Amino acid sequence: MNVRNLFITAVRAIAKNKMRSSLTSVGIIIGVSSVIVMVGMGNSARVAVRDKVTTFGTNAMSVFRPSRAFDARDVENLRRIFHVKYISPLIYDSYIPIVFQNKNMLSRIYGVNNDYFQIKDMTLQSGRYFSEAEVASLARVVIIGTTVWNEIFGNADPIGKTVLIKSVPFQVIGLLAEQGSAFSGRDFDNVLVMPYSTASIRMQNRKDFDELYIAAHNEGMVNETAEVVRQYFRRKHNLPFNSPDDFHIKTSIEQLKVAENISKTLTILLAGIALISLFVGGVGIMNIMLVSVSERTREIGIRMAIGAKRNDILLQFLIESVTLSSVGGAVGIMLGLSIYYAIIYFLEWPFIMSFMSIVVSFFFAFTVGIFFGYYPARKAADLKPIDALRYE
Repeated sequence: MNVRNLFITAVRAIAKNKMRSSLTSVGIIIGVSSVIVMVGMGNSARVAVRDKVTTFGTNAMSVFRPSRAFDARDVENLRRIFHVKYISPLIYDSYIPIVFQNKNMLSRIYGVNNDYFQIKDMTLQSGRYFSEAEVASLARVVIIGTTVWNEIFGNADPIGKTVLIKSVPFQVIGLLAEQGSAFSGRDFDNVLVMPYSTASIRMQNRKDFDELYIAAHNEGMVNETAEVVRQYFRRKHNLPFNSPDDFHIKTSIEQLKVAENISKTLTILLAGIALISLFVGGVGIMNIMLVSVSERTREIGIRMAIGAKRNDILLQFLIESVTLSSVGGAVGIMLGLSIYYAIIYFLEWPFIMSFMSIVVSFFFAFTVGIFFGYYPARKAADLKPIDALRYE
């Protein structure tokens, strides 16, 4: 008996028990679709994480010193260094009450200069940035995020309006374009941005600041720029050669690497969990094939009696098993892609088509059919014709 005839015979045997065959394939369908969804979600999450991280700036870094603050002289000195393209102080204050007429809310304050918007790639929806005169004169002006705009102004034009921040009147001069939110739920649009001089002196009664944001000319210069900045502060702080830094430099490259490592680990973990479903589906196929062998024992005896060889019987049942798992794998791939697309559509994540995950999923489904179908097929092939014909 040739392979074509064996395949036709296997398909007919499967078609006789449509419901049982369908239920047998469910485990494989769930396993394959899970792999497709999990790998796709992992890839999409990696891209989404990269987009969130790069809001820090792909060529940026932050310098933080817990023990002693930075001052305006540090900003001017670092600005003269060739490697530094943009630099901004950062004064941060959270859960600050904002009041406009009869509406109020809590928000975060950022005290910066105009370089900050370039580093973070933040654009304005309307209005303008700070003028040099406003920064120098500690002007009470503020640029607001879209969450503040929606909550306080109800989508009305905020430019020129006056809000109270810590009971101090500030004029709104700009509205930031929407930034979105972090995976943790933190709202990047619930912000108030004012000149760093205003934030430090008027709001916190100090002339220094705890953090610097710096951008290199391009992503390839980030590490070199970070080292130049590191050496500057080591010289300024008179740190001995072997002593540790008394400040911290965090670059966008480091953040991105950590985020991608986490995403890769989660993708592997989730795909591994999904592959367990394939194993469970394989056990289901083995169980059904064993039942099928028992039900068709007399049929096997008749085939052997009219000349079917051991390998013919083995191949016939193996083809049935592989067909069940392969059809389940194909359906699982289509179902998985549909579910994956639906999820990322609602999450507004990018659709990352992973051809490798499709190939690997189908290969595993095919392999499961061979692995779990071999034992029932061998059991059928090992039957003796006379015993099979006597089987009731």
